[in-house]
Amino acid sequence: MPRERTVGSLLTRAFGVLVALIVCSGVAETTALVSQHQVVDELSTRVQPLQLANDDLRNALADGQRNLRGYLLTGDSQLLDSFTAAQTDFDRVARSLRELARDDDRAAVNRQIGRAADWWTLAEQQQRAAPRSPAAAEYVTRGKSLFQAFTDENRAFDAVLAEQATELRDRSRLLGIVTTVVVVVLTVLAAITAVVLAALTARRITHPLARVISIIGRRRSGELDIRADATAGPAEIRAVAQAINEMAEQGDRMRATEADVARLRADVRRLGYRIRTHLKVEDALGESVRGLAETFGADHVLIRMAPGQTGVPALVSLHDEHDGGPLADLAGCDAEWLGSVGVWAPGAQVATGHAEPPEAERRACAKVGDGPILTVAVSVGAERLGALTLIRDAGPGWTPVEVRLVETVAADLGRGVHHARLFEREQHLVARLQELDTAKTDFMSTISHELRTPLTSIAGYLELLLDAEVGELVPQQRKMLEVIGRNTRRLRELIEEILLLSRIESGAFRPSPRPLDLVEHAEQAVAEIAPAAAKGEVELRTEVDRPLELTADPEQLDRVLTNLLSNAVKFTPAHGTVTLAARREQDQVCVTVSDTGMGIPSSEQEGLFSRFFRASNAVHQAIPGTGLGLVITHTIVQNHGGDITVESVEGTGTTVTVRLPVS
Repeated sequence: MPRERTVGSLLTRAFGVLVALIVCSGVAETTALVSQHQVVDELSTRVQPLQLANDDLRNALADGQRNLRGYLLTGDSQLLDSFTAAQTDFDRVARSLRELARDDDRAAVNRQIGRAADWWTLAEQQQRAAPRSPAAAEYVTRGKSLFQAFTDENRAFDAVLAEQATELRDRSRLLGIVTTVVVVVLTVLAAITAVVLAALTARRITHPLARVISIIGRRRSGELDIRADATAGPAEIRAVAQAINEMAEQGDRMRATEADVARLRADVRRLGYRIRTHLKVEDALGESVRGLAETFGADHVLIRMAPGQTGVPALVSLHDEHDGGPLADLAGCDAEWLGSVGVWAPGAQVATGHAEPPEAERRACAKVGDGPILTVAVSVGAERLGALTLIRDAGPGWTPVEVRLVETVAADLGRGVHHARLFEREQHLVARLQELDTAKTDFMSTISHELRTPLTSIAGYLELLLDAEVGELVPQQRKMLEVIGRNTRRLRELIEEILLLSRIESGAFRPSPRPLDLVEHAEQAVAEIAPAAAKGEVELRTEVDRPLELTADPEQLDRVLTNLLSNAVKFTPAHGTVTLAARREQDQVCVTVSDTGMGIPSSEQEGLFSRFFRASNAVHQAIPGTGLGLVITHTIVQNHGGDITVESVEGTGTTVTVRLPVS
């Protein structure tokens, strides 16, 4: 009997120890679950929104630096507008970052915002510097170091946040390992204690417990999808298995949350890039609607643009639901209550810019359904462009991360719409300029044709007068008629060149190449220009290799040679020299016309092949010319697959080199 009591006492104690071990295991599992929940909450509500805000802060300052630098380099005032928009975005993100930061993060946040403030202060001075000036260049150099200081602080804080995220994940894994170890230890102790029990009790406890231990070991080896059987064994073992399964589910949820956030961030970046690449407002809005529905699982998407915007559709929705569909009432509501940075997400945590809609907006949203609603402002800088509304028919509410990412898409949409409007205005201006240029060309062509007929008549009667067909002329009359003849020829040449230029601009001027010898055409051109050279006391020289056969349009080649030689003689003073040289260079024929004339100022040489170009020194000396000869020559050479270059020194002379392919 005493022995039975002793055995009973041992059994009672064994059962007591076993129960205590199971209770401790449950407590450890519960503690681990609570701790892991705290880790997930810390990661999703603080660390990740801080990382997003930190990235946006860096992007906003980078946009400001890029637009300001572009303005200082190009003088484009539109870039100043983009700079101001970036500054506004920076201030908004800085406020968000300060609100999200906790006490131990505030020092790092304030440091990088302070660095950015130094750069913005310098940027205010940079705006007042003249674009492309030395002062602007100096400011850009100084701004680089300040921007780098901000970038270093920003990346340092980003590293701190990444370290915190890693620390939270490591803490979760460590809790899992510690919990696993505790469970294993407690389970082993329970198994040892159960040895004193009856064989039946041992079988009821040991076998299910062994399976749980096996599950734990396999999870530690990487089989994260495996689960323990929570339906076998005593209640205590089932509780342990359930706790392990809950811990596994919690870990899976945490990893899934991280993966979803990473995916959303990547999708938002790609969507923002696609929006900004569109050059039409309609395309950018349509891309936004489709991309938001796909990325965030929204069943209804509506964009309401603010009134008064030229060329911008007032309403855009998924599947055109604003036109007689479920979004019709909401489309009729004015979204001015949002302002330029407002956010409305009932039941969701909104970091900054929370706005309350009017009753009409609430009633219109209620007609769509009972699902979660998110409305954010679309703006660029301080200008409100519209509102973006996303509605789900059912499902979870909007998380803070989703709200922040939708705000990012809205900001990208604002910039995309702004850039698209600028592009469309430029396209309209270009089209108008092209119309004016076409009208000018048609006008010049028409006028030239109309002038050629009376000039032909004038030239004919002038020839009759000079030939004394109507009577002898006194010397003074002949001299006057010769002046009229020279000016008639000049006017006729101008008209011919304008007509030829019209053919070039209309695309009707094409070469008709055939085999020829350049030497014959060079000699003919020299012979034609020889009287003018002799009259101006200019020496003509030729250095032409024989033969020089190539395939080209003979009439157009004659015009090239005549234009170059006449220009050289015209701009060469008395006792100067003009040299025509031609030679074969591999599969090309090289023609050079050099003179010892007045030359062309170096600052004006870029405009040599522009229509109606006249060098300033030629204008000052009243040397006649139309400014079309080199344009026509350049076009002919290009149409033959060649190239033309000019080297000139003012007061020394000019050398024009033409290279034409042999075939």
